[in-house]
Amino acid sequence: RLLIGQEGGASKADIYYTTDYVDAELLRQKGLLAPFRSSLTDGVPAEFKAPDGAWTGVIGRSRNIMVNTTLVKPADYPASVFDLADPKWKGRIAITRLTDGTPVWLASLILLKGEEATTAFLTTLFKTNGMKVLNGGSNVADAVAQGEFAAGFVNHYYYVPKKRAGAPVDLIYPDEATGGIGTLVIPLTVAALKSAPHPNVARAFIDFVLSPEGAAPMMTQEGEFPLRPGIPLGDHGADGVRTIDKIRRPAAFDIDKLLAARDRAIELYTPLFT
Repeated sequence: RLLIGQEGGASKADIYYTTDYVDAELLRQKGLLAPFRSSLTDGVPAEFKAPDGAWTGVIGRSRNIMVNTTLVKPADYPASVFDLADPKWKGRIAITRLTDGTPVWLASLILLKGEEATTAFLTTLFKTNGMKVLNGGSNVADAVAQGEFAAGFVNHYYYVPKKRAGAPVDLIYPDEATGGIGTLVIPLTVAALKSAPHPNVARAFIDFVLSPEGAAPMMTQEGEFPLRPGIPLGDHGADGVRTIDKIRRPAAFDIDKLLAARDRAIELYTPLFT
């Protein structure tokens, strides 16, 4: 994103593909992306694409709680992320540093619950319950699977290989009860550049990756799910992983507010995560 931003209209790239849709939005606001709509992009829920079609979500990752089933019985599963503030979880929780979608997740909490409530929640997790920060999502998944921690905040795809390998783990979609904030889904997005040397190829590529055939390699490699409802996971998922139409999600965020909240979250919470 930084390179394309620096090159501007002189970029020789046809496609921008990113795991951070906020970065795609920053390029759209600079006028560097070419809007594109088709019958396939129309099938992507509105919350996962730019209003003018400048970028479109292709596959997604949900923000979940992964639990060790040897250490946590189903009756004790947290129904909400906020349940982990309970003292019974002291010393039993892990999270990644400010990568792997964590800043966007924190931004969503600020927008949904307010800065004061989010700060109080995180302060309890870290200062009272001693939540441990690990280097990345794979480290959190490893630690939960091995029983070092009872629960961890992860993107769902870190759970997939552990479950397939027979680890004693379950995946929780938090805050889906009536009145809950829902489970956050973060899209991986694709866009054609305005300066694309091969604009027709770029548009064809976008349609291809939105098709079941085009999504399959990314589902296999990334362990993620298509954002177009109706495409089954097939052999690409694991027991407990849902398709997009089975996930109760927050209402769509105003992208400018999300950008501001993400920056605010990094500013506020970096000391807690370091």
